[in-house]
Amino acid sequence: MSEINFQKSYPLDQEYESIKERATKLIGAYLDEDPLISFDHVKKEVKFTSERLIPLIPSGRPRVMLLFSNPHPYSIKQGMFLSPSRKNRENLFWPIMGNAGWFSIPEGKRNPECLRNMFLRVTYSGAFELCFYCYYAFPTRSPDDIRRIFKKRVLSQIIEPDARDEFRSELNKMDVKAVVTFNKDIFNLVSEDKIERCLDRLNRGELVQSHISDLEKQIPLFLTYPTGWRYHKEYRRLRKASLERIKAAILQAV
Repeated sequence: MSEINFQKSYPLDQEYESIKERATKLIGAYLDEDPLISFDHVKKEVKFTSERLIPLIPSGRPRVMLLFSNPHPYSIKQGMFLSPSRKNRENLFWPIMGNAGWFSIPEGKRNPECLRNMFLRVTYSGAFELCFYCYYAFPTRSPDDIRRIFKKRVLSQIIEPDARDEFRSELNKMDVKAVVTFNKDIFNLVSEDKIERCLDRLNRGELVQSHISDLEKQIPLFLTYPTGWRYHKEYRRLRKASLERIKAAILQAV
C-alpha cells in the first residue's frame, strides 16, 4: 500500500446484501482485491481502500486543496491520483495543469510513482503546495455509482455526514488557503453559493467562485472543468484558460 492510501469501512446493517449485490454489478472487478474493496458478512460492513495526498513536510508555499468527487479504483491500484488508463493513456489533468502553470514536471516523470513522491515531498516547481482530496472516500468508476450502490438511507445517514465532517476537519487541520474543485455537484455540496449551468459560465471565461460553507474562517472555493471533460472543439484551451484564471486569483489573494 502506498503512502497516500488509507482504510475505511461503512456499516450497512439490513442493507448489506442488496448493497453487496449492486456493488458486484457496478464494480465487481475490484471486489475482494486485497485491500481494495471487500464485504464482511459477520460485521455487515464494507471495507475499502481510499486515497488522500497531503504533503509530508510543509514547503512554505500557500497550500491549495484540489478537491475531487471520489477515487477511481484503478488509480488506487496504481498508487496515485489520476493515473493512466488501462490502455496506458495519460490523464489530461497532468499536461493541462502543467501548461496552465500550476507546476512543471518533465513528461518522463509523469508516472504514478514519480508523481506521488514529488507531490508528497513537494519537489516540483510551482507557486503552490498541492493537496489531493476526495470528498467521498469510496472508490467507484463513476461518481454516480456511489448513489446507485448505497441508495438513500446509507448515503444520507452514513456516507454524507462522514464525508462532510471529515472534509471540514481536514480543512482546518491543513491550513488550506484555497480549494479548487473539478465537479459541480461537489462544489454545490461545500459552497456558500449554489450554481447552475456552470459549463456555460466557464466557456464564457467567467471565474466561478465562492467560499467553503460552515467554517469560521473564509476559504475561497473555485470551480473548473471536470478532469475528463473534452466535449468542445477547443476543450484544451478552455480548460487551460480556466486554470490560469484560478491560479491568478489565488495568487492575488494570498
